[in-house]
Amino acid sequence: MKLRNLLLTGIMLIAVSASAIAQESCTFFFPNQEGQQVTRNCYTADGKLMNILVYRVDQVYDYPSGTEVLANYTFSNATGKPINSGQMVARCNDGDFTMSMSGAMTFPAAMDMMNADVYMVGDLMNYPDALSDPMNPGDDDEFDDATIRLYQKGNKNNRAEVTLSDREFVTTESVDTPAGPFYCTKIKYDIDIWTPKGKIEGYGYEWYAPNIGIVRSEQYNKKNELQSYSVLEKIKK
Repeated sequence: MKLRNLLLTGIMLIAVSASAIAQESCTFFFPNQEGQQVTRNCYTADGKLMNILVYRVDQVYDYPSGTEVLANYTFSNATGKPINSGQMVARCNDGDFTMSMSGAMTFPAAMDMMNADVYMVGDLMNYPDALSDPMNPGDDDEFDDATIRLYQKGNKNNRAEVTLSDREFVTTESVDTPAGPFYCTKIKYDIDIWTPKGKIEGYGYEWYAPNIGIVRSEQYNKKNELQSYSVLEKIKK
């Protein structure tokens, strides 16, 4: 009986240790404290404010394999008038971090459509932790492709599909924002935007920081011309 109890205790300790390792090895690239709020401003290439994107963490769930966060977002126009809102999820699971594409929805076509009554269907997008091993980023982790589809309610002709592909690590560097400096992973991606009027191709960059998420993004066309960008404005705890 004592031997059996000893074996069971050993198994439990191994399971707890494995869970702790899984949680420790997963860097959360989104706010993960209840009530925490972040604001990102979206600008045209010449610096004109277009939209304001606010995320607020509503609930945080801790599991043996990681953490899940449910957050509400509000998308407002330049005057601060809300024009769209919804919910997104971010999670660490067994060392892998993913979040809803609505966490990165500062793409030009998406911002244009957000002025209408739309709903979104999107993939979960992964963010490997290049900060954990800056000398060998991406050796064990791959950036998945991801797609988000936007539909205007009551108007099937007004829709868009935004696909990010060939996402790759660029560097780790410090980025200054109105909310302060952050040490970030920088990634590059190709972007394809489909609408009934035609297809737009380009590329972009994202800078994301632990426990914050995306602090800056930039989108370019095929002519290497900046189209729009977003920047972290403030963090409220």
